[in-house]
Amino acid sequence: MRSASNVSASKNRIALNTKEQCDLLESHGVEFKLCSKAEAESFLRNNTYFFKIKAFDKNFKRDQQGNYSKLDFAYLKDISTIDFKLRMLILRMTGDIEHALRIRFNNLISRVQEDGYQVIADYEKDQSLYYAKQGKPFVPENDYRKSVYTEGMINKYLDQKPVWLFWETCTLNSLIRCYSSFLEHRKFYDMTYSLLYGVRLLRNAASHHNCLLIPPAATIKKTKVLDSLMPIFLASDDPAREKTLDLAQSDPLIHDLSCILLSHINLVKSAGMRRYTEDQAASVLRRIDEHAAWYKDPQSGCDYLLDQFAAIKLLLSEYIEFNKQYDSGKLSKMQLELKKEPIREPVRHGRRLPSKKARNQTASA
Repeated sequence: MRSASNVSASKNRIALNTKEQCDLLESHGVEFKLCSKAEAESFLRNNTYFFKIKAFDKNFKRDQQGNYSKLDFAYLKDISTIDFKLRMLILRMTGDIEHALRIRFNNLISRVQEDGYQVIADYEKDQSLYYAKQGKPFVPENDYRKSVYTEGMINKYLDQKPVWLFWETCTLNSLIRCYSSFLEHRKFYDMTYSLLYGVRLLRNAASHHNCLLIPPAATIKKTKVLDSLMPIFLASDDPAREKTLDLAQSDPLIHDLSCILLSHINLVKSAGMRRYTEDQAASVLRRIDEHAAWYKDPQSGCDYLLDQFAAIKLLLSEYIEFNKQYDSGKLSKMQLELKKEPIREPVRHGRRLPSKKARNQTASA
């Protein structure tokens, strides 16, 4: 049997059984009062694994010797469960958004009487130019992801490349890039577009089971559209409002979650989809509150986690309330801005006027 001291002193990471994992945590000051060692070992065997659950210990204060001042294993267990439920909500909402984006894309194509082929031709030309600047070749066929479910349609339609084949087989990243190309070529403005990159990043993190509820390794750049929409979205005079607005400009999780909620509000029309996500969001809120008192002990040093929790609670609560107000027809004119559809720049009809230079030359003749 390896002792916890030998394990912690080892230069190379070695595989530990669940008892040794708990002993290692205990040697660093983790307590097993609210959750017994037997329960912790069972949780590590059946619900998660050591590397993942230990990531959440970054939320808690440690002394110079690396020992925790106030951390029970139950805290790690609780945060990992909340993290899982939040990831499931994110995956559901981003799935809705991806589906709704295709619907909006299709409606805009119909609106300008596009044939569905030129869209892809324009996109591939744009991508070729972009990749050329990077010194890389663009391979259009890579956008069409083959699987047992898509191979038949790809083989049938790839020579023609209609946009609907692209939609059925592309990644979310490719879909966003193609949508951007369409907006630019057809002179549309969609305020949701710039939010979609945050949607994609958090969707990818959730789908790869990355831990979300940990202090960020870096801050992010501001998203101008998000900064303008957030004060409208956070309509209530909640004590956490100002801090949430600040975090939406710097914290990756709060920024990207805000992008998801606002994109869902703007894109998803289905009442059934919205009701389902409202229920899931309410479930996450209840789970965050279940053991909220644990983290308020100053000795724990988890102030940043408390700020994240407060921001997530406010965001999800406002999302639920917004949908209720929308369904009952009680949104203000300002709040209805969050539902705004894409607009198109005026298209010039008839004979083009001479340029100012040409007019001046004519006048002086």
